[in-house]
Amino acid sequence: MWKVLICDSDLSFSEELKRKSLAIAEEGVQGVKLFRGKADLEQYVSAHPDEANMVFLEVELEGGFGIEAGKKVLQMQPDSQLIFISAKDTYYQEVYEVDHVYLLKKPFEDECLKQAVRRAEKKLDQATRREFVIANKQGVQKVPLERILYFEKEKRRIHVHTTEGVVTYYGKFEEMDPQVDRRFLRCHNSYVVNITRVQSMNAKKFLFEDGREIPISKSYYAEIKSAYMNYLNGDF
Repeated sequence: MWKVLICDSDLSFSEELKRKSLAIAEEGVQGVKLFRGKADLEQYVSAHPDEANMVFLEVELEGGFGIEAGKKVLQMQPDSQLIFISAKDTYYQEVYEVDHVYLLKKPFEDECLKQAVRRAEKKLDQATRREFVIANKQGVQKVPLERILYFEKEKRRIHVHTTEGVVTYYGKFEEMDPQVDRRFLRCHNSYVVNITRVQSMNAKKFLFEDGREIPISKSYYAEIKSAYMNYLNGDF
């Protein structure tokens, strides 16, 4: 289940879009929230980092800052699917600097909206099925990738640090590759970090919001810095 977020300066248009998107998406939607400004949308997304949402976003928002808002959304919620909305041709080139599933032109046709929703649904379904399978003495469990903060290696054991706690199993970092994606980067011989969950980094370490610190080895620093900067710029 996921939410539909609609951010458009025209409230009547947002209400119409809400009604039509709900009719198309049906049971997949947990709720719909409307926003009229960039700050309100970003504040909500920041407070719900574990969500994967379908986000309708006006390109011309606050003088063209809809594209910047889209970058922010993907930084905080990488699995969200953006559907840009535009009444003009002004920002068409800039839109393609941000990963999105569709660009709706106002006034949109119902068939175009249906295509946009279906594309977003497909990607959301793929995203919510991305899980890391852990087998240990307690049994087998699946952990959604977006909930994993980092992996820590201790001899033959790997500790999976998640938003809910720590799960341990026996294994090697090299065996993880088929199950993880590009957001997980090795920054140290003993650590693989989900860079979408860290708050900041410096020359020596990653810092998380709760105060945890993960070291960055010199041999990994240049690659890690480049990847993290790309992520912050919305190019990851």
